[in-house]
Amino acid sequence: MVKKRVRKAVKKSLRKTSLKKDSILSRKFDNIPLSIKIISILFYVAGALALAFGIFFIISVFMIPNLVRSLGTPEEIIQIITESNPGVQITVDDLSNLISILPVLFAGAGIVLIALGILYIFIGRGLISRKQWAKVLAVLFVALGIVQSVISLFGGRIVSGIVWLAIFITIEYYLAFDEQSKKFFR
Repeated sequence: MVKKRVRKAVKKSLRKTSLKKDSILSRKFDNIPLSIKIISILFYVAGALALAFGIFFIISVFMIPNLVRSLGTPEEIIQIITESNPGVQITVDDLSNLISILPVLFAGAGIVLIALGILYIFIGRGLISRKQWAKVLAVLFVALGIVQSVISLFGGRIVSGIVWLAIFITIEYYLAFDEQSKKFFR
């Protein structure tokens, strides 16, 4: 009889504490403005994509020799290139140098992408956690995206440049100028 009462009391207290924890967590997450939630999720997604591409580049370092062998000798590759585009002037030495540098370039790009992916994930987490450093880095990266979009407009990629420019300007507005996000980061 006593054991049953103790079990019921323990179950009841466990239910109460789990309800309190859930309500505290939901209240904490409800206080975050929707714009910051969306921007944080975008940083998480960008970080995950950068990590995936970085891992792909690292793995592709080991596939480059097989790829080059499947294309043929440097002389055969040059012949294929000049047949498809006669204006290209490339020598066997130039192509051999390029082939020898490819693994280093791919490994370097992979390492940079992995580092950026990790940084983007930390920025996304920092935005949700009200970290000022995360907001500053997010504003900086978005500003760089705006510059890149403007450059792509002048480079002839008008449609994609306009779309990315609109996205980056919207994100920059919500990070830097929106009243809710200013209050959130105080």
